[in-house]
Amino acid sequence: MDRNIGLRKIRVVLFGILFTLVVLAPFCVPLAESKSSAGLGNNVTSQRNIGEANSANVLTGNNFNNTNTKVIMINFDDSYKTQVLYAKSILDQYGFKATFFEVCGWVGKNGERQTWQDVAGLLHDGNQIASHTMTHAHLNSVSTSKLYYELGGAKQCFANHGYPVPMFGYPVNLGSGNKTVVNVVSKYYDMARSGSAPLMFLDCKGPKHPQADCSTFSANGELNYVNRYDIRTQSFDHIQHNVELSQPQLFQQFVQRVNSQIPFNKNGVINAIPIITYHNLTYGNSYNLLASTIMVPLFAQMMKYLHDNGFKVLTLDQLGYNAAKNVFYIKNALPASGNKNKPVQATSGPGQSL
Repeated sequence: MDRNIGLRKIRVVLFGILFTLVVLAPFCVPLAESKSSAGLGNNVTSQRNIGEANSANVLTGNNFNNTNTKVIMINFDDSYKTQVLYAKSILDQYGFKATFFEVCGWVGKNGERQTWQDVAGLLHDGNQIASHTMTHAHLNSVSTSKLYYELGGAKQCFANHGYPVPMFGYPVNLGSGNKTVVNVVSKYYDMARSGSAPLMFLDCKGPKHPQADCSTFSANGELNYVNRYDIRTQSFDHIQHNVELSQPQLFQQFVQRVNSQIPFNKNGVINAIPIITYHNLTYGNSYNLLASTIMVPLFAQMMKYLHDNGFKVLTLDQLGYNAAKNVFYIKNALPASGNKNKPVQATSGPGQSL
């Protein structure tokens, strides 16, 4: 009797050990591994929330609250529907936000362009909406009445739809070197974006185009190369100088371009920012119709590179202008969510430290 009881106890113990090994072992993690996994989880979470953090006061002056000085601003032009269909989901994957330069007269025009519902969704999710004229006219070759229509008419068009758009982008980068055009732009917009340069220097003293400061006009009355109505950006094109680049070549060019800021940004101080402009995206259809069209997988590869290498992605409205010092600066605060087009008060300049 006692022997049977003993055998039953042994069977119970053995069954418990077997149950632990077979059923529970896969869920058990050694202490060291668990600690490492927890750290990785926290890192992934923080990286995916870069966009949200950018909107939540991580910036003070032109310095970040750490020594990371790798920054980029992403723009989209021309109201392509593919920006919403393809690019936005990739941006959302990493918490990145961008500035969308919309052509007011093209929104809702046809299936190739965004609808006003698309634009509202972009703004609601923390992206910036900016003006890109009424009809994408080349401003260097229009009449005075047409110029006012493209600039002032677009401003009113966006206001009618509920968008205060304080920033403007020149179609095809034409007009930023024309005094007449710039004077009209200044009547309706706080700042304007043009091209074409791989880096935007916040003090406007880039090595290729040195100038005293960021004033609109130089001492001799000529337009400065960089000023508040000529923020320098560069479009990302797959055909350059009549040569079509391969996808690997384009990716390497992207890596070189975004890292070209490193010699100018040190010890947490931001002096130069690459601002890259994208247009249409595709999986292959009509790829070569426009030099500015980019393949979706390549865009995804680019955004993954930014994420994996710790770049901070900002919107263009995080760039401010100090009229007293005639320099640009990175604003120290932005609305946490919602309407990023609301102006934010901040006072600082390039080279400031925490």
